[in-house]
Amino acid sequence: MARGAGPGPIHAIVGPDTYLAEEALEKILERAVGSDREESVQVVYGDETKWEEVVASAQTGSLFAPRRAVVVRRADQLKGDEERIGAYAEDPAPDATLVLMAPKPDRRRSVWKKLLPKAEVHSAQPKKGRALRAHVEGELRRRGLRLAPEALEELLDRVGQDLRRLMGEVDKLEAFGAGQGRLSAEDVAAVLGRGLGRPLYLLGDAIAGRRTRATLELVDELMGDGEEGLRILATLHRSLRQVRGAVALREAGMRSDEIGRRLLPGNMQFKARSLVDASRQWTDADLRRAFLALGRADRQIKRGTDAETALAAAVVEACGGS
Repeated sequence: MARGAGPGPIHAIVGPDTYLAEEALEKILERAVGSDREESVQVVYGDETKWEEVVASAQTGSLFAPRRAVVVRRADQLKGDEERIGAYAEDPAPDATLVLMAPKPDRRRSVWKKLLPKAEVHSAQPKKGRALRAHVEGELRRRGLRLAPEALEELLDRVGQDLRRLMGEVDKLEAFGAGQGRLSAEDVAAVLGRGLGRPLYLLGDAIAGRRTRATLELVDELMGDGEEGLRILATLHRSLRQVRGAVALREAGMRSDEIGRRLLPGNMQFKARSLVDASRQWTDADLRRAFLALGRADRQIKRGTDAETALAAAVVEACGGS
C-alpha cells in the first residue's frame, strides 16, 4: 500500500453475514480514520444514490478531516454512471477510503469485474461447520474465556449457525465467567437461559450408544425445559452421522485416534475411543433404518405433529426397539 500503515483506497465487504460485515467495517475505519468519526465518515446507501455521486463524495476533500472514509451500504444496488467509478478505481483520491458493502454483488457486471480486482476484498460469507467453530474458538481465546470441550459443544448446539447470536451469547458467558476457571456445559446451559437442564451433548452420547431409555428420558427432559424439537432432532442426526463415519473408517482398518481426527473437532479428540466403541453396536442396515426414522420425524414435526411424540417414535425405531 502506498499510504503507509493505513488501509488501501478501496475496500469491498462481500457477503450477507451482517456480523462479519460490521466487524470488517470497524477494522477498516479504525485504520482509516481512527476513533473520531463525526467529520471524517460519510455513509450513503446504494438504493438511494448513484455511482457518480459516490465518486463525487470520495473526491470531495474536507477542511476538518485530513483522512476521510465514504461507506456505501447496499452497494450491490448502485446504478448510474459505471464508467465514473471505473476511472476512480484507476486513480482514487489520496485522502479517502471508499468502502463498498455488497451482500451479493453481481460479478457478471462489468463494474464489479473492474472494481473487485482493484479493491481489498473482505469476506462476509456466513461461516459454517469447522470454520464457524474455529471463529468462535478464536474469539474465546481472544477474551481469555475457557470452556470445557462439552461446553463449546453445548454453545454451538443451542445457538446454531447464527454468528451474531453466538457472539451475543459469548458476551454473556464472558460476563458470567469473569474471574472463574473453565466453564462447564451446565454453566453454558444456565447462562443461555435453559436453567440447569441437561446439556444436549448427553443426548448425542445416548443415541450413539443405542441406549433407548436414556435417550427417551433426555428427549423428555429437554422438551420439558423448552428445547426446540428440531434442534433435538439435529443433535440426534449429527451424532449418528459421526457413528456412520466411524463404522466406515473402522471397517477400512483405521485406528481409533485416526478416526477421531477425521470425525471430531480438535477439542473433542478424547471422545474418539467412545465413538469407535459405539460404532461397534451399529450395522449399515441399522443406520439406514435410524436415518429413515429421523427423516420421518423431521417431516412430521414440520407438518405440525407433536414434536415429543414424533421424536419418541423415531428414537425407539432408530435404536432398534419396539
